[in-house]
Amino acid sequence: MKRQALIVFLFAMPALGVTVDRIAAVIDQQVLTVSEVDQMVQLRFFPRAAGRSDDDYHHDILEALIAQTLRYRDVERFGAQDIPKDSIEARLVEIQHRFTSPAELDAALARAELTPDELRALIKRQLQVEAYIQERFAPLIFVANEDIAAYYNGTWRQQRAARGLPVPPLNDVREEVRTLIRSRQLDEQVETWTTQLRARANVDVYAWM
Repeated sequence: MKRQALIVFLFAMPALGVTVDRIAAVIDQQVLTVSEVDQMVQLRFFPRAAGRSDDDYHHDILEALIAQTLRYRDVERFGAQDIPKDSIEARLVEIQHRFTSPAELDAALARAELTPDELRALIKRQLQVEAYIQERFAPLIFVANEDIAAYYNGTWRQQRAARGLPVPPLNDVREEVRTLIRSRQLDEQVETWTTQLRARANVDVYAWM
């Protein structure tokens, strides 16, 4: 039943016949259990930041699942885009690279009680959220030349110097810097959006470790 519970909850579908174990969080009337968080940990579905302990990673996964659920609700309101199969397979490859071998991923899927096709379904919905973000927020971002120059002379130059890397002329890296700024601003837009979604929902988080 854990396999059904994860797919049902993660993307805000009605929970039918789900066996509830310890509660990790409740979003309105939707329950996220500890075993569902453990499944995502097993699959390494979300990247693990360097230096994060096992406990930290569990909490990161929980927060990611809450955010993903809230975002997908909004996506459903406007209609989720179809995702090409090659995009799903490309993301699957990214997840596979978090394991030492295909056999290790297969073992993780077995422990999580998920099939490869069910993992693809999870990936598809994640990509639908990302496509919605690109459609809704990316066109709103404008990076002026003044912003590029300021970032180049500040954060970008400092990071290069800290890593012992040369600093090319601005004209040689203008588009690279522009992309970095756009990515940062898009992250800020998504964070604001997610905060607003969370404020409108009733989210209760419980400790389990």
